[in-house]
Formats: sequence, C-alpha cells, structure tokens
Amino acid sequence: MVALSSLLATISNAGFGFWLFAWVAWVPLFLVLKTVSNWKRSFWYGYMFGFIQYAATFFWVALLAPFAETGNMLTNWLITCSGFVAMCLYLALYPAVLCAFIFPIWHKQTVREPNFLFVTSLIFKPAIIWTGLEWMSEWMLSGFPWTSIGYTQWPNLPVIQIASIFGVHGVSFILLLFNSLMAVLIISKWKQHIAAVVLPSIIIVSSFVFGVVELKRSIETTDQVRVAIVPGNIRQNEKWKPKNFSSIFDHYLELIEKASTKNDIKGLDLDFVALPETAFPRPIFTRLPNTYSHQLQKFQRKREVNLLAGAPHYTYEKKTKDGKIIKKAYNNVFFLSWDGRQLGSYAKTHLVPFGEYVPLMGLLPDLIQLPTGFTPGSEYSTFPVPNHSDLRVGVAICFESSFPNLVRQFTLKGANLIGILTNDAWFENTPAPKQHFSMAPFRAIENRVPVFRCANGGYSCIIDSFGRLITPTIQPENTEGLLVYEIPVAADVELTLSTRWGNWFPIFCFLSGLFQLALQSQFWVKRVGKA
Repeated sequence: MVALSSLLATISNAGFGFWLFAWVAWVPLFLVLKTVSNWKRSFWYGYMFGFIQYAATFFWVALLAPFAETGNMLTNWLITCSGFVAMCLYLALYPAVLCAFIFPIWHKQTVREPNFLFVTSLIFKPAIIWTGLEWMSEWMLSGFPWTSIGYTQWPNLPVIQIASIFGVHGVSFILLLFNSLMAVLIISKWKQHIAAVVLPSIIIVSSFVFGVVELKRSIETTDQVRVAIVPGNIRQNEKWKPKNFSSIFDHYLELIEKASTKNDIKGLDLDFVALPETAFPRPIFTRLPNTYSHQLQKFQRKREVNLLAGAPHYTYEKKTKDGKIIKKAYNNVFFLSWDGRQLGSYAKTHLVPFGEYVPLMGLLPDLIQLPTGFTPGSEYSTFPVPNHSDLRVGVAICFESSFPNLVRQFTLKGANLIGILTNDAWFENTPAPKQHFSMAPFRAIENRVPVFRCANGGYSCIIDSFGRLITPTIQPENTEGLLVYEIPVAADVELTLSTRWGNWFPIFCFLSGLFQLALQSQFWVKRVGKA
C-alpha cells in the first residue's frame, strides 16, 4: 500500500503528467496508518513513502554527474549519487513527520471514534500539517519547493485559481484535504459522520467554483507588449566549451534576425527579444569593449532590436584589510537598448546549492574540492519596457521561478510582466524540464500578471494572468524554434492577496500545526501521568 501511494504520487507529478492521481495518491498511505500500533511505525511508513516517491521523481539529480567538475569521473558519480541519496533521505522526513504527527488520531484504536469534532479533525489535520511542512521545505537548507504537490495540478485551471489568494500551497491543501476525506469515508461508517464531511466537501467544491468564476472574468489590458522568445536550445555538453562560443553567438544572432523580420504581429516592431539564462556563456557585457559586444551592438542598431539576455558577469572588488582583489562571478540578465544603452541588469539572488555555489566549501577535503561558482545578487531589479513608459518587467532566473515569495518581489516593485529565463539543458531527456515548467502558471496566477518563459533545453511559451498557455510551446529539442507574440498587459492591476501577503496561508497552517502539537503533547503527558 505504501509503494502504491509512492507510485501514484510519482506519476501524478508534472514530469509524467497523470495529475488526476494526485487526488487519491495519499489514500493508500492513510489506510495503512490506521493499522499501526505506535508512532514510530507510522513515521517509518511515511519515510518509506517519501523516499520511494522522491527517488523516482528526482532521479535526474544523479544524472548530473558528468557536469560535477571534480576533475575525476569516479568522484563525479560518487559525489552526485551521494548528494542525490542524501537529498531523498532529507526530503522523506517531511511525509514521515506528517505521518507521525497524525498517528494519534489515525491508528486503529481511535479511528472509529464517533465524535463530530474528532472526525472533522481527522479530515483536516493532514492537510493543515502538510501545507505547513511544504512551506518549511521551501526555505529549509536553502529550500527545494519542487516537492509541493500543488504543482501536479497545473493543467487543472479551475482548481489552481485559488493560488491568487492562497498560493500554490493552497492547492496542496485542497489535494490533501480530498485525500484524507476519501480515506475517512473508506475506513469509517460515513453515514454516522455525514455532518463531519460537509465542511471539507464545501471547501473543495468551492475551490472549483471559484476557479470557474475567475476564468470567466477578464482583466482590462492597457498595452500590447510585442515580444520574441528565442530559446536557441543549445545542448549542455556543448554550451560551455570555449571553442563553441562563436557558433553559439552566431546561432542566436540568426534567430534574432529571423524573429525581427517575422510577420506574426502585423509587421509591427518588436518591443524586445528575450534570450534564455546564460544564452551567451561568456561575460561579454563588460565595461571593456570586446569583439562580441561590439558585434552585438552593431547588429542591434541595424535591426533596432532591444535585447533581454542572460550572461555571466564578473566584478573585481578590493578587500579592505589586505587590499587583495577579489573576483566575483554573477549569473546575470541584461536589458540592452537597440542604441547601445543598458536599461538595467539583474543578478540571480537565489543560487542552486552545489550547482552554482558550494555550501560549507571550506569543510570539504582536498579530494573533492569543487569550483566556488557564483555570488548571489542583492536586490530585485525590474526593467522599463521599451515603448511602454508605464510598464515594467521583472525577470526570475531559472531556480528562482520555483519560489513564490521571491517572484512576488518583482510585482511588489512594480512589474506588470514577469519573465522566466532558464537553462534546463542540464536535464536533457528527463522529466525535470517539465517539472520546472509546471511552476510558471502558478507564478502568473499568484501575481495575476502574464509570464513569458524562455528556456534553453526546456519549454518556452507565454502564459496569461490566469495560467493559460496563449502560445504554442517550443519543445526542448527544437533548436530553430521561436515565438513572436503580442502579450496583453495591464498597467494598473490590484495586487492579489498572494502578492501582498506572500506565504500567509502555509505559515498559518504551520503555526496551527505547532499549536496542535502542543495540545497533543499535553494530552499524552497527562495520559502517561495517569497510567
């Protein structure tokens, strides 16, 4: 039964796409919990469920070994596979804690309790606890939000509209609520508890009704932003080879020229062209002139093309004590005007652990020393949209798009349009690019702004403020694909509750869980004392 739950949870995620199974994936696990006799066994059932599920869902982490850069293929695989196993062992703790937490009301001695409040608690408690744990996983140890089960529902437009109020974690809450409701109906005499299932049923149905109503609503737009999406789709094993830089540079110039002359938008000039994260895998946007930046500026002037592009960026800073010059690398996005002006730049603020920086670098032995990588940026910058004086665009780089609280910072800073520039080519022929893509509709709904996604080796498209794909999707293997589209944008839209208050709902659930834990502990202490 535990393995069945793990299987259903795995195939329901975006990488496999059977999202309907998320509505029942946890039911077999909850049915098993009613048979256990102590919280330790409940914990281990949850741990087994979590480890199997996450190992099957995130197996692609182990396949990153060729890119580990330890200098030795053996240590590449050793470190990568060890990191993968450690990650799964850690992530499995979250469902394990949930199962241990709900044991007192799910085990066989008490599950038939006819009390109305007890049965109501039985249904709501897993949803409340899990939602709080999801929020915890979003920031603990740098954070890994990919475990949120809400993302499984990205094609289910009616139910995910509640993300504008509760965020993606609100969708996770509804899913767990339905799973626990189904489990209770199976293991108990539901006719005796009909009153207890009314409230959760109303909440679940209301989430659908709210979504249907929202999808019929229209947002009055004020501008049409003309954008070209040019992913390029360069394979990862070719992207960072110095000898390939010139051909990659020329490839993007050819695609930009093709986009600038494409007539999909009635022959109107483009407002800007978007390239993916590290489209130019060399720091060409520096103060010192270089051949490639000069060639690009000349091309932009000729075509009158504004360009949003990713590239590494280096700075040199002097240490105050010894005067030593320190070189720092940043994962940057640059917005370049057609006339050579830089409209702005943004440095990625949330880096990927072990991918872009190494935590606790000084503690690693000499045998497995790794490159120190990038330095995180310090602010959330937005850019003016050319030809639209009242609009601004914010750009999340790769991993950042999985953090709701991070992306909303751009909207709070005035962004009317969100871009996601990413390099997903690391994960070629795995479910990872689709899993990453599934988060973009939620960022659009949470902030009620359109999102454009330009992904090297991933899925590139444009999404409206209700999470609907409004363009065809460029597939990861399409090296010549591009999109040219007019995005409807509203200059003045009221901030959503999710934008204004961020993760207020999962934090509320987390605090509620702590309160319940305190009451539960007090109860067991009294019970032990009487014994």
